[in-house]
Amino acid sequence: MSHSKNMQAFGKLTGICTGLGGNYNPGQQNLQVNAMTTMLNIAQQIGEEVKEAQYAYDFATNQRVEGFRGIRHLSSRIYGMLKASGIDLATLEDARNSKRKIWGLRTPKPLAVATENAEAEKKATAFTYGRDFAAIASYFAKLTNVAVMEGKYQPNEPDLTVVSLVTKLEQLQTLNQAVTEAEIRLEKARRERNNVYYLNESNLIDTALTTKLYIRSAFGYKSQEHQDVMKLKFTKPDL
Repeated sequence: MSHSKNMQAFGKLTGICTGLGGNYNPGQQNLQVNAMTTMLNIAQQIGEEVKEAQYAYDFATNQRVEGFRGIRHLSSRIYGMLKASGIDLATLEDARNSKRKIWGLRTPKPLAVATENAEAEKKATAFTYGRDFAAIASYFAKLTNVAVMEGKYQPNEPDLTVVSLVTKLEQLQTLNQAVTEAEIRLEKARRERNNVYYLNESNLIDTALTTKLYIRSAFGYKSQEHQDVMKLKFTKPDL
């Protein structure tokens, strides 16, 4: 059962208890109609906060996917332009390593001579690190730094200029930060929901189950009142 279904069931339970009027008169304060109504309002509010936080997180992750789109091909173009600029081999190798990491490939170890295991070693180098956006941004920063520090790198293409690369790097970092902040907000909202619904003393689920037990005791197992609330199902997930 989803969290929203638990909340909806609690709303129905609160409505049933309210409809019983003075006949519903528990001694426990948290089972009284006013307390249940307050808890329902809090549960609905935190439920909306989770939905909003989830939307913000989904939006941030989608924006990041779009922002990182094409970054691998851009890194290849940067490397190609650095190579065409005639920079020293050691610096070019650093740029090549960063480019390969952006593509998700290990840098292959140079082989002194051909071996019978050449094909196996070739396959071993094709190792995918995964779509780690933070890592990609980090390697793109290293590649950009080579372009910034290398005086021979002077392309005329607008998207390859140092200014454009720095701007792109800042964009990637901003997108990663936005996802991090959205994730923190979502996790906080979920924790608060779990506390209200399942973990706090007199939480929503425990209150609902105790209320059902009270109605069974007060009105009788075969009473219409008990039959009405018995249909309401509540589930506490493993947290």
